[in-house]
Amino acid sequence: MKKIILLFVLAGSIFACSKKEDGAAASASTSTDPSAVLAGVVIDTSANVGLVMKAIRAIESGDSAAYRATYAPDVVFHDNLDSMGLNENMTMFKTMAEKGIKLKVEMGPVWENQFDKPSKKKGYTNYVMSKSTFIFTRGEKQTKMVIFAVDAIKDGKQVEEWLHYDRSAFVEISK
Repeated sequence: MKKIILLFVLAGSIFACSKKEDGAAASASTSTDPSAVLAGVVIDTSANVGLVMKAIRAIESGDSAAYRATYAPDVVFHDNLDSMGLNENMTMFKTMAEKGIKLKVEMGPVWENQFDKPSKKKGYTNYVMSKSTFIFTRGEKQTKMVIFAVDAIKDGKQVEEWLHYDRSAFVEISK
């Protein structure tokens, strides 16, 4: 009986003195928490962030040539899940000019995620995320639209862009 008690004391001592693993680190590779960055680096200032900011400044100033220069010719825009090319996306410049709509952009957070491994389908490793508020003014009317965007960047150009926003603000000011 003494040997059994001694065995339990010894086993308890070994467990008590053993190195504990950090639960977060141990499960990082299998985490289902969407806030966990599993295989990338988050950067708040980079050439890719600058590229996205250049495109946003071009929208604000109405400089369609500068805007076009930030995108790859075959870029795909997922504008509230409606997919389109660069020429279709650029109709906003014509619409704002024809309707006399002025634009001011207030930037929210902008950051880049760089991943070690390219995405399986298209090979992207760099994504720039941004939140901005577009303030449209037409005469005495003014409206705001918050836009969330994710831009895939490859070889110094925006190659794919996902945009999410409420279109009703722009529709209202365009009437």
